[in-house]
Amino acid sequence: MGLNPSTPQPLYMQIRQMLKKDIQHGKYKPDEQIPTEAELCDTYNVSRITIRKAIEELVKEGTLTRIPRRGTFVTSNKFHNELLSVSGFSEFSHQLGMIPNSRILRSEVIPAGEEAAGHLKIEPGSPVLELERLMYVNDRPLFYDIAHYSLIRFPDLEKKIAMNDSTYKILAEEYQTEIVSNDKIIGVIGATKDYARLLECDVGANLFRIVKVAFDADDEPVHLSTYMCETNKVNLTVHRAK
Repeated sequence: MGLNPSTPQPLYMQIRQMLKKDIQHGKYKPDEQIPTEAELCDTYNVSRITIRKAIEELVKEGTLTRIPRRGTFVTSNKFHNELLSVSGFSEFSHQLGMIPNSRILRSEVIPAGEEAAGHLKIEPGSPVLELERLMYVNDRPLFYDIAHYSLIRFPDLEKKIAMNDSTYKILAEEYQTEIVSNDKIIGVIGATKDYARLLECDVGANLFRIVKVAFDADDEPVHLSTYMCETNKVNLTVHRAK
């Protein structure tokens, strides 16, 4: 397969370059699983340690993604931060021809804590809907989201939220509320075991932690959301202030 053991370049680096070239030339496409380590050992006639090191290098640079209990896949083409735009996740995904889906993990009415109350401009202890969801694109988890909505402003929202995949559609149709802007605070954290399980990534993988407050036309807060997603799956763009 073109390996040259007499050169100073380590074998794992040669295999890394060959695999990357195969990906660039379309032999392995985005979201497609690559051969197993055992199969690659047979293909290149090298040890599993060598193959594993080559794959680790490609995972570190974001070319490959490990999914626990499933295998190693070519990383999806990165999505841009407009997925967190004012149009909403479902609407924007449809515009790009992608298939969005969300799964509600937990829906619970709780008293607002200090942070949520401050962002939503309500009194601490006021009832809020805490909505925990996984957001998928083309059947792959992309975002883990914990959102808070004031039930004083949106009464009975907890009863309506499960009836529709698009929260923004419910807000527009049931409460005549549209999102027109948002503020975001972005940080990077390591994936915990729980986050890794939900997002199908490695423990310790870099995750964006995006805290978003969405506002209506009167500049009143509509919801507070905290998103987690792998840094190698999303490009975040900062626009110059006008």
